[in-house]
Amino acid sequence: MQPLVTVIVPVYNTAEYLTRCLTSLIDQTYQNLQIITVNDASSDDSALILRMFAEVDSRVRVITHAHNQGVSAARNSALAITRGKYTVFVDGDDWVEPDYIHRFVTMMEMGNYDLVVNPFILEKNEPKDPTERLLQRRELTRQQFLDGVRSPVGQIRGYLWNKIFRTDIIKQRNLHFDPEISMMEDELFVVEYAVAADTFLYGGQANYHYVVRDGSATTGESPVKLLPKQILSLHRVNRIIASISKNRGLHIKNRGDAEYDVD
Repeated sequence: MQPLVTVIVPVYNTAEYLTRCLTSLIDQTYQNLQIITVNDASSDDSALILRMFAEVDSRVRVITHAHNQGVSAARNSALAITRGKYTVFVDGDDWVEPDYIHRFVTMMEMGNYDLVVNPFILEKNEPKDPTERLLQRRELTRQQFLDGVRSPVGQIRGYLWNKIFRTDIIKQRNLHFDPEISMMEDELFVVEYAVAADTFLYGGQANYHYVVRDGSATTGESPVKLLPKQILSLHRVNRIIASISKNRGLHIKNRGDAEYDVD
């Protein structure tokens, strides 16, 4: 029997994109899914769309926040009821190809990995060349993975949605998202998870479509205003790595020492 996979989708005023996102999830070739959507007090038609999908597919669960609490709180609400062996995260304005979950699970089970990361497709004005989707599959050390997470370029990065996580590690380590952090909260979670994990695989399969849109958290503010938040979050990332690695006896380079040679 297929292991259950939980898909967590935070939603806030993404009605324009939400139908495409949820359709891409319920149409997955991998069927054993728990799809947890969290409506973070949207003021558009997101609630209506979520309700319609929940009515036609029993795998879709809707959590509703009475007032807007932010994406970290939304993901935490979903994590509290996660039942899957594996957990993946999808943003409500993005979409995935039909084999997104199947390929993730196949690779996780193939090598009993703690985390698999895949490249992604950046959706701007033009589609990505399909020939660029297949990159070399390879195992990563924790150091290589963390270098890729903290790199400002490349296909690993600190995003949640191009990775699959073991739920037991999340639960055992009581990992959650810090609602007080408004920038790079996903990277903080990924770093904490990585320090608790042991085995990593770069899958090389690009099947997540990351939509860059006006008004998103990363495009709504100017780079000048975002920079202090990014520096603060990056400092916290490095502090977490230093403290946890010291406690576990790990040897992990600081970002300034890293060589960013991971795609």
